Amino acid sequence: MPTTAEQAKQSAQRKAAIAHGFDLVADAYGAPDSGAFVQRLGTGLVRRARLRPGDRVLDLGCGRGTVLFAAAEAVGPDGYAVGIDLSPGMVHATAAEIGARRLRNLVVRVDDAEDPGFPTGSFEAVLAGLMLFITPDPAAVLASAHRLLAPGGRFAMTSFGPADPAWERPVSAALAFAEPQQSVEEWSTNKGGNGLLDTPGQITDLLRQAGFGDIETEDEEDVADYRNPEHWWASVWNSGRRATLLELIPAERREDAKKAAFVELDSLAAADGCLTRRSMIRYTTATRT
Repeated sequence: MPTTAEQAKQSAQRKAAIAHGFDLVADAYGAPDSGAFVQRLGTGLVRRARLRPGDRVLDLGCGRGTVLFAAAEAVGPDGYAVGIDLSPGMVHATAAEIGARRLRNLVVRVDDAEDPGFPTGSFEAVLAGLMLFITPDPAAVLASAHRLLAPGGRFAMTSFGPADPAWERPVSAALAFAEPQQSVEEWSTNKGGNGLLDTPGQITDLLRQAGFGDIETEDEEDVADYRNPEHWWASVWNSGRRATLLELIPAERREDAKKAAFVELDSLAAADGCLTRRSMIRYTTATRT
């Protein structure tokens, strides 16, 4: 069993890998052509959080702001939204967009969701879009979210429900070209390597342990359409899977890896060549009691 020092080292390494991975895709992540998926989930999460004008909101793992911008709009000029992320690249790109839009009620900074540097009770809502299953210690993130919420404050998160195994085949085919010594263990679960949030029961248990009540989970099918295999490849390449998966494939093998993935995609395509992927998205809300 790892010692406390070893666990801390592993956690630090994991966080550094997360930051590096999202730095790689910061410029393209959430772009209209490849990021419609995260855009839909961001607005869906904000809607379920039931934000009110004047609310103070914290967005954990804000990335390029798909949740953050929607939250800032929901709370209006009398409220504000703060986004934090481990990735400097994501933060810098989002800060530039905030400046370009001349928005005054939101800010973004590099910070750790396990221990954000804010006073107790600073927010009416804390949001976590597709990030909790990536973190080394989800329980620590939830404990911090509980501390940062004012009494009666709302927590809302998204995670993945059961995945369609047919859509694992194209990426698995590409990963056959990865260096043999590289581990692709995280791909096997399709959940960032953290199995603590695989089921609604596990999520509920973690939230209760952190002190939350009024816990509700809703599964909703999301439908993503790709015009062709190239469109699908771009969406994967510009996602968080790039560092943990595709970057493991040497540059000289990537074209062959891409072709192998496209062979698998052929079996999933409609007669007109379009690809439709259905994913189960899990929305969970809770209240600080």
